[in-house]
Amino acid sequence: MDSPLRVLRELFPFGQASAEQKSAAAVRGLLDTITGLSPEETIARLAGSVLPSISGQSNLHMRFKLLEDVRLEAEEALPPLEKQIGQSVLPLPLNAATSALNADNLLKGLALAYSGVARSISSDHPGGGLSHLFHRSVQRAMAMIARRQLLAYRAYATPSASSWHTLHELYQLVRGQRSKPLNGETAPIEHEYLGALLFAYLDPTKLPRTDLEKINICTRQLAAYAQVGEVTPETGITIGKNTDHFFLVRPDEGNPGYPLMRIPAGTSVFGGLLVDCNQVIAALDRNITRRPGKVIDPDLNASPALLQTLRLAISGKSARRFSRTRFRPRGDLVSGFGSVLSLLDGNALSRRSVDAASRYDSGDYASSEWAMIDESPDGFLLRFIKGEKRNLGTGDIVALQPRESSKIHVCLVRRISSSDVRLELGLQLMSPQVSVVDIMADETPEQRAVFLHSLPAYGKHAGLIAAPGACRTGQKIMLKLPGQSLHRQIGACMEANEGLEFFALDHPPN
Repeated sequence: MDSPLRVLRELFPFGQASAEQKSAAAVRGLLDTITGLSPEETIARLAGSVLPSISGQSNLHMRFKLLEDVRLEAEEALPPLEKQIGQSVLPLPLNAATSALNADNLLKGLALAYSGVARSISSDHPGGGLSHLFHRSVQRAMAMIARRQLLAYRAYATPSASSWHTLHELYQLVRGQRSKPLNGETAPIEHEYLGALLFAYLDPTKLPRTDLEKINICTRQLAAYAQVGEVTPETGITIGKNTDHFFLVRPDEGNPGYPLMRIPAGTSVFGGLLVDCNQVIAALDRNITRRPGKVIDPDLNASPALLQTLRLAISGKSARRFSRTRFRPRGDLVSGFGSVLSLLDGNALSRRSVDAASRYDSGDYASSEWAMIDESPDGFLLRFIKGEKRNLGTGDIVALQPRESSKIHVCLVRRISSSDVRLELGLQLMSPQVSVVDIMADETPEQRAVFLHSLPAYGKHAGLIAAPGACRTGQKIMLKLPGQSLHRQIGACMEANEGLEFFALDHPPN
């Protein structure tokens, strides 16, 4: 029989510490040991020893509080690792790949731990007084999954199917079988869910890594304008034949969903969720057409060119214009504006051994070897084999020279897909004929640029790819080609990033 003194110790705070309190104290002791560690060591320690020690905590409020302590430590250590991964060459070198794996393990562990709290409440305390803890746990789990997916996008990798399964499961856990609209404390959960879906619909493998953080912030703002609901007969009547800006999500599939307009006619869509992005498009249009000084909502911090790219992706219309022919020759790739100029300027000779003595080798660039997997009239799909690793990003300029050919194709990188076993690039061929030119303009130093004699994908224009800040729209220039000079006017800026600016060229007015 318990003594009266023992009973008092268990009833009052000054009593003997419970097993739960001891467990919490042990976790906090482990957290104290990470003070002063590097971000890499902190992430590894949190994932390897701290998180597993929390799983045995039976008090759900205490478990959530300990998870919050771990999350706050992770928030301090993750940004430098995420930045390192986003700036690393591809395929990722060993140190960056190790950092990415440790960060992914931590985010996955946090998502599972928060999900565990939510599932315990859902199964053991339905309808109880733990709704606030339940909703906060679900939102935290979703946020960790979304951050994990963003980490994958930083390396042009595809988020795992399991991450999508978990995200859909958590959303349905809150939404329930009756599919009541979310509001109040559940609205942030729907916002988190839609934010992850919208970011995936933008297809980050087609976007510059340097813009991912900015795009992610824009996506979170735009998520407030998207709507999600179950597919019903009434839904079909509302949509009619206008399937633009709608996406179908099948929660049992490990993906974010598909544009409704690309689903074959006659395919059943019942049992899925429908994401309506019409108001997202309207919000993007307000930003694209805004006048200087005008206040709009939402106020997206992105250039009109980037916003237009986002609009095209959300509209669900960014489809391939040509079918591809499969073939497997090899080619050498040079990337970066300066390197492409160097290759084109005196190095574009044939691959015959007798031409080697005539090749100008400035040492200004290094090439890598790629397998040419597919080709279409306006592009290529390449797979990395070996050679110099570069910090590639979508929007970068590259020069591709197939083996045993003197033809050099100047392309822009449109898609990057990275995984543990391979790295692939999708390239857009810019022009059938290109030249390196000197640009001359009043009160401007002479500049080197790539002259695109025609732009089949952009209409009846010539084009110019120049270093950032070398040209401006409306400027009159003279292009010096071998044996001739052309007078042109700089037209609209078609694309711009930290490495280049791509302009249309117009004939100057008479």
